[in-house]
Amino acid sequence: MNDGLALSGCVLGLYTADGVAAAAVRGEREATVAASDGAGALESLLPCVRQVLTAVDCSLDDVTLVGVCTGPGSFTGLRIGVAFARSLVQARSLALVGISTYDAVEEAATYPRISVARGKPGYYYARVVAAEQEAPLYLAGPRHAVEEAARQVGTPRMWGPDFSGHDPARAALRVARLARCVHESGASCAWADVAIDYGQRPRAVLQWEERHRVRAGGR
Repeated sequence: MNDGLALSGCVLGLYTADGVAAAAVRGEREATVAASDGAGALESLLPCVRQVLTAVDCSLDDVTLVGVCTGPGSFTGLRIGVAFARSLVQARSLALVGISTYDAVEEAATYPRISVARGKPGYYYARVVAAEQEAPLYLAGPRHAVEEAARQVGTPRMWGPDFSGHDPARAALRVARLARCVHESGASCAWADVAIDYGQRPRAVLQWEERHRVRAGGR
């Protein structure tokens, strides 16, 4: 949904791909709040939202746009973050913008560069951009696979958890800023258009499908 509302209210950014954080942007005022390391999204996302809105003298009634990180990243964290965002915008008839983890963790448009998202332990998703005019390369695998891709494109800047200083609060702020840019561009901002990017099919889904195949086969 994009009804042309001027964003005189507050833009809320949510990040749960690796760590939990929220950001609020109201005019020139910006604030971020991150949960403590290891805190789960289920118990910490709402307190982060309340704190960050208070920091810019806003309430939920002042929020006009929500941005949410859509992945790749933590399977559970992404599901909670996107479900929270969808519930909020549907209840209040707000616009919603999904932002990729790769865009959320990048802090500069340098070339070459690699943006990293962390999935299950020891497993990573990465977007490799060698040059401005080249299409990005997406890969998934253990850390050494990402590092090998880095060697093949020279000496890239690497953004994201484990490969550089990763700050969920800064990522949440980028989600809010990018969401505002998308909304102001006139693009559609309907909640139904926001889907989670798991990077690959989650293990839980594969296990569920395998159980049903076994039952269907009578084994």
